[in-house]
Amino acid sequence: MFYKHNKNTSLYIHSVIFIFLLLFILVYPDSSQGKSLPIIFATFPPMNYLDDQGEMRGISYELVTQTVKDIGYTPEVTILPWKRAYKEAAEGKYAILFTFTQNEERIKQFLFTDYLIKIADVFFKRKENNITWNKLSDLNKYVVGYTDGYNYDPIFLNAITNKSFIAIKSPALESPEKQHLKNLFHKRVDLIICEIHQCKFYLGQNKSWQKVIDYIPKPIGKIRTFHAGISRAWPNAEELLKRFNTQYRKIKKSGFRKKIVLKYIDTEFE
Repeated sequence: MFYKHNKNTSLYIHSVIFIFLLLFILVYPDSSQGKSLPIIFATFPPMNYLDDQGEMRGISYELVTQTVKDIGYTPEVTILPWKRAYKEAAEGKYAILFTFTQNEERIKQFLFTDYLIKIADVFFKRKENNITWNKLSDLNKYVVGYTDGYNYDPIFLNAITNKSFIAIKSPALESPEKQHLKNLFHKRVDLIICEIHQCKFYLGQNKSWQKVIDYIPKPIGKIRTFHAGISRAWPNAEELLKRFNTQYRKIKKSGFRKKIVLKYIDTEFE
């Protein structure tokens, strides 16, 4: 016996295979396609915030949501105060938390993306006060406002422990930096520590504050980096991080990241 090749039979077989593959793709698409991904942030302009119309905006907000969309998800965004946002993301209720710095404790709970933007903490003061410093102990006669739970540079945290100045702590509620600036405006404190872009953003919104408040252009500790964090408690967190970074690097290479950054700030730390 022998098999006689039949073109019609071959065509039929190929057609069946094609239809089967097509149905497979339609029924079992990429697991991320069309799925929502819960992500969360705490208000920290100009990185992530609500504008006057209640719209979510910011450097990190645009970069993170665009990257999430590009890898096939629909970002489902929530805003909460910092401590609660961190806690719920660390527990795996959200896949991504943004934007924040790294430290040893946070690395235990999150996988950090490539950096989104570089940041620096500086002291803001009243213009009438000619305050300068070389060592933080030079500020020993001043009252300094700071936020509880923030990952400040170790040089600042050590200065609090060593009582190098009079430290006044505020809770990390919604927009604590606004309260710090208000305290500074009303002379309740002499200095506040604040990320330079953030407090410049708030000063730009308040002409009364802007008239009397400026800052000391000297970083407190090192220039650091803000990241998004993938919760280690989220399923397949390592794979999500890999896909996020791969796409985010394309966004950087295209120049789109730089365009977003310069929508919100004048210059970027190099």
